[in-house]
Amino acid sequence: MKLYIVSANKEVVKRWTAYAEGHEVEVLEPNLLLLKKMDDQGCVLVHVGALSNDVLEQLCVKCPSIKWVAMSDYPDDAEGLFYLEKGFRGYINTYVSQAIFSRLISTVANNDIWAGPSITQILMKQVLSNIQAAGVISGHKGSVSYGFTGRESEVLDNVVTGASNKEIARTLGITERTVKAHVAALLKKTDTKDRLLLVLKMTQQVA
Repeated sequence: MKLYIVSANKEVVKRWTAYAEGHEVEVLEPNLLLLKKMDDQGCVLVHVGALSNDVLEQLCVKCPSIKWVAMSDYPDDAEGLFYLEKGFRGYINTYVSQAIFSRLISTVANNDIWAGPSITQILMKQVLSNIQAAGVISGHKGSVSYGFTGRESEVLDNVVTGASNKEIARTLGITERTVKAHVAALLKKTDTKDRLLLVLKMTQQVA
């Protein structure tokens, strides 16, 4: 997957380029971004502040097949939700480690969304609210199909309500660490990448 970098900060460009080893990289001038023809399957890493809100409004509309990722020096949930709601596939701290950067690229390459746990939790509750409002939740799929244990089923029952690990731990009288282990098992057994996709699959919104 080709990576495009949009930033006016030379040190940031240097950092991301070094992290992107194994990928073809092209640095784009912020003011020329909308004029540039890019690989439809590419990923554009946008440094927050490099583009005006007017340009941001046009990006995902003009190039919907491109995977847009916002990098923020001072990330917060409100800003992250703003970008994701515009159609960005990821939102992350500008100064993450190379290992996390690599996971980000792998995640968006698989057409999944990358965001922090708190943002994912907000998005999941929004999705559940929309599904419930439409009256299309038909209950999550049976435990037998995936070989869930009894405790995993209990954790799943709570996950699909939008509950956090802390809330699930309190409800079931177990530790957060144990909840995380059960959620990891649920993701593996259902072949899903994150809680949001797990919820969508278990409420029969995706195959």
